[in-house]
Amino acid sequence: MAGITSVPNRRSWFAVACSIAAVGCAGVTGTGVGGEGGSGGGGGGVVTVPVTPAAGGSSVIDAAAPGAGPDAQPGPCVGLQCQQVACPGATTTVSGTVFAPNGKLPLYNVVVYVPNAPLDPVPAGVRCDRCGAVQSGKPVVTGLTDAEGKFKLNNVPAGTDIPLVMQVGKWRRKVTLAKVIACQDNPITDANLTRLPRNRKEGDMPSVAITTGSCDQLGCLLPKLGIDPAEFGVAGDDKAIIYYNAVGGVVGGPVGTVGTFGPPNMRPSTDLWDSEAALSKYDVTLLSCECGENLNNKSMASFTAMTNYLAKGGRIFGSHFSYVWLNHSTDPDLKAAIGFESTKGLGKPPMTIDTTFPKGKAMADWMKFVDPAITYGEIDSRQVFDNIASVTPPTATSWATSATTGGAGGNSPRIITVNTPAGAPADKQCGRAAHLDAHITVDNEAGPMMPRAGGTFPASCAGNLTNGETALAFLFFDLSSCIQDDTKPVVPPIVIP
Repeated sequence: MAGITSVPNRRSWFAVACSIAAVGCAGVTGTGVGGEGGSGGGGGGVVTVPVTPAAGGSSVIDAAAPGAGPDAQPGPCVGLQCQQVACPGATTTVSGTVFAPNGKLPLYNVVVYVPNAPLDPVPAGVRCDRCGAVQSGKPVVTGLTDAEGKFKLNNVPAGTDIPLVMQVGKWRRKVTLAKVIACQDNPITDANLTRLPRNRKEGDMPSVAITTGSCDQLGCLLPKLGIDPAEFGVAGDDKAIIYYNAVGGVVGGPVGTVGTFGPPNMRPSTDLWDSEAALSKYDVTLLSCECGENLNNKSMASFTAMTNYLAKGGRIFGSHFSYVWLNHSTDPDLKAAIGFESTKGLGKPPMTIDTTFPKGKAMADWMKFVDPAITYGEIDSRQVFDNIASVTPPTATSWATSATTGGAGGNSPRIITVNTPAGAPADKQCGRAAHLDAHITVDNEAGPMMPRAGGTFPASCAGNLTNGETALAFLFFDLSSCIQDDTKPVVPPIVIP
């Protein structure tokens, strides 16, 4: 399983050392855990042994580090550390695949770990989430899913009722493994056990705001991903997914017709983007195409609010004319990083994924794994536009390109991302903007869009993901993940005792 990374804990070294010395090491092969998160077991202080990144994203004991000399000895094991077993010629592993809430779509770059303490509550509201932070719960082992959604954790504590956490951003679910057998692999084959939560009773979820659109409905992705309809609501509801009504720009029907494609009593989208405080309640904001820039419903205060939201950790994803939020950003570096032309025409599908950077290759590998029938590296969205004129790296990243319908020469960017504040060093960035120069919910090349075809919410969102929706799903979960330099490979969090 190339690309799978796992981080061992110093306890494996401790267990081997104990085995060699033939000392007591009480609890190393224990079978029970106590308390939430598996915090039971042996007590006492812990001596921190420095760890350093190794090739492939692993972490290993740094024997040459200060304080880890030849006479250094780790302190008594704590909790599940005491159940990490020394296996001559083998190791105790847990493997499986992490899925979206629907239990069908495998997910890339999800952190999987065994906690050794209760999990901290997930804070509400937008926050800065950079990669490299230690996971909640004092993990004893951590790993990441690869481009097929697969993971394999090494040196897992053996015994019964072993906790396992799957997390990407604020998506977090903790389950309990009934039994982990020492010195062998323990495959998890039940997709229902390794999927992300469908609702907040099953785990933690990000708070997501969605604006409906006249020409696209990004909000249709969430029901297809298997999120419980009980989590769909409107501003003021205690729900994870909040919908806002499209304002203006309706094509092919009276004003308000398409805006009703969501829960009843939606507030207008201006209530969301006119206020930084309103935006800051949400971890992720999806902005559906309004069929035009519609600058009449966006003020300078709106663009300032959106820019500030992104700078402090907000994540946005927009389709087609939602580029307006980047093009009119009050951050000059963000505005300069991407060039837009509202008068340009149609792009020509398919879009070709750029596989020269790690996440781009992972996206191409993942889409081919999800649907082996597609051409590798291609996204066959059925309505592609040509409004992105340029991208300036490294501030912004182009994920996919395609030609114009008229074949005017050369390819133009179609999928772009930029980490924010734009132009800041990676260790100073908190937010992320993604944009797709296409429509997602298109019935056919000539239209009409699904809501104008008489669809109802959320029933009309049933069915399999289209190719374009699959690409959107990858970007949606990537949007939720921690912020890092996208030119570098993803690595799992280190384990610090």
